[in-house]
Amino acid sequence: MAFGLLLTLAGCATAQLQVPASFEATAQALPVTGHSPRHFNEPIRIGPYSALELSDGGTFGWQLPVGALDVGGRARDYAFTLVAIGQPPVEVQCRVASLALGYDDHHGRVESRTELDLTALSGPALGCGLHIDDGGEVSSLQLRRSGTRLDGRVGTPWGEATVHSVHALQGAVVDTYAPAGFEIVLDGAPVAMVDAVNAGRVLLAPRLDDGQRSYFAAVAAALLLLGEDAEA
Repeated sequence: MAFGLLLTLAGCATAQLQVPASFEATAQALPVTGHSPRHFNEPIRIGPYSALELSDGGTFGWQLPVGALDVGGRARDYAFTLVAIGQPPVEVQCRVASLALGYDDHHGRVESRTELDLTALSGPALGCGLHIDDGGEVSSLQLRRSGTRLDGRVGTPWGEATVHSVHALQGAVVDTYAPAGFEIVLDGAPVAMVDAVNAGRVLLAPRLDDGQRSYFAAVAAALLLLGEDAEA
């Protein structure tokens, strides 16, 4: 539903994430396959980088009545190993979770439902562990939800980077409700942008070396695999 809405707002199947012109002019844009349309446990490929051994555990949901209210949640686990020629594999394990308080209101034959997002009280909306298979430490990617936005941080061997959802489409007059993509910023400058619209694409900054490119491609794959769970 989230990405269907993006296409409706864009008005065409060639819609793309709005990327700053200064970044797009020098960044390398890598095509994505396996993101949309998405098939269960299908590998995602980002240019020369492949997210293999992909395991999508499916979604587990629960609901508990509390008087006139109910509390419900759901969680989904997924994992993969990103590989590229000449680079050590990057192992990634993620959990996306949500928690909400719901209330059904009845006015005669009219029924409405109100939900309050409580995900922020239960932990991050997305939590991932990333490990480069060269004996290094495990780093974390965490995103928290604020309204329709997803913002957070990702640890890297080169320092902590910030991650922000982007809701602007190229040529569109209104922002999207669901994230259209993500921007990753390291040392105050963008190093990657993840376009989640249509088939998708990933843009990497030219200043990244081969190891950094592989690592941020793994982060990009984790973000693309959010799918419709990116929508509030």
